[in-house]
Amino acid sequence: MKNTTRATAALIAAATLVGIAGCGSGTGGDEGAKTADGKTIIKIQTFNNFGYGKASNERPGADLWAKYEKEHPNVKVEETVASSSDEARSAFNTAISSGSNAYDIYAADIAWMPSILAMPDSFMDLKDYLKNNDWVDWKVKGATTDSGKVIGAGNDIGPTALCYRSDLFAKAGLPTDRDQVKELLGGDNATWDQYFKVGEEYTKKTGLPWYDAMGGVWGTMKTQIEEAYVKKDGTVVATGDKIRKLYDQLTASTDMSAHLNQWSDDWNAQFKADNGFATIFCPAWLVNNIKGNSGADFKGWDIADVTPGGGSNQGGSWLVVPETSKVKDEAAKLVAWLTASEQQVATFKAASNYPSSPKAMEDPAVADKTDPFLNNAPTGKIFADRAEAVKAVPYTGAQYYDMDSKFGDALGRVDVTREQSPEQSWKQYVEDVKALS
Repeated sequence: MKNTTRATAALIAAATLVGIAGCGSGTGGDEGAKTADGKTIIKIQTFNNFGYGKASNERPGADLWAKYEKEHPNVKVEETVASSSDEARSAFNTAISSGSNAYDIYAADIAWMPSILAMPDSFMDLKDYLKNNDWVDWKVKGATTDSGKVIGAGNDIGPTALCYRSDLFAKAGLPTDRDQVKELLGGDNATWDQYFKVGEEYTKKTGLPWYDAMGGVWGTMKTQIEEAYVKKDGTVVATGDKIRKLYDQLTASTDMSAHLNQWSDDWNAQFKADNGFATIFCPAWLVNNIKGNSGADFKGWDIADVTPGGGSNQGGSWLVVPETSKVKDEAAKLVAWLTASEQQVATFKAASNYPSSPKAMEDPAVADKTDPFLNNAPTGKIFADRAEAVKAVPYTGAQYYDMDSKFGDALGRVDVTREQSPEQSWKQYVEDVKALS
């Protein structure tokens, strides 16, 4: 799912959302809520679009609730969909800290997992329920405690490719064929140096931005660093030479940026603008955002099977069951079913959420998928290749996301508000990191 920890939209009050969640179809009790005809109610909180529910004008869906309820006539599933990961997390934090049983299942964004792993006693060990499921190794590791407890069932992942405006490439005299674009950036050995070199030439020739925002490029870069801000032994390296070198490389590319705040109205509008940005790094889930912001009939976006610096996973989610649930067994069974390969295929078909299950990746509905919006690109194959290119994921200790937020602020001061020079912003970032440490 879309990783909206980058979003800056205002949050709905957690108490309001939890209050809404508490409005069930029946009465509670030690056995959990029941419908009027005695069915067990399982309450699940998701965000954005996990593709579980019935399709509507607002969001695509696989109608999995109807399927599950047909197979399990004693169960009624009630889904609450928050508009963003941040909104959902606010309600989640309130419920977990207060011991509320507002929901029986929570969809958890990748940014939540460090804090969830830090309080394993608050969540069910799902290992026995998930023994027939399969996920890529690093997905399993992302929800496994040091003691071996599996507290998250793997849902989607975010293998990242390069989406580009073929119409703007053509006007600049660049190749538009996706295989040629891949080779332009270095093919399987694509580097960030080459990406910025091509971008510099493009911007000088056209006067147009090469990418949307430094923060967006960093979103890909940082996933390729195993220990970006804090090492596994606790040593803080957030201001070390490796990060400084990448910061300098990014801030030196200021002229190539559209200077946009990702997820803002201005950012949304630039996807189809004649003077819009030419490239954006797109995890599988971002394709829906590109379509939505451009319009389904827009012609020009394409996708290349390439990521400078190697593979990148951005985003992804798990399903967790809090110990406060009064229907834990039923909830865990639903979690196992939702994250099994068959259902991952269904949600990919409906909502483009790329599966974390290798078995699902190999299904023809995933492997052979093409996308008419992206010039009939073989997106199933491209994202499979990008997933295979991911060799490791960053270590995200307790301080990772706080430090990442400060780094994002540092880039924003140079790129979006342009209120500071790169050196001034770096000095402030160093002070911010010291305050966190």
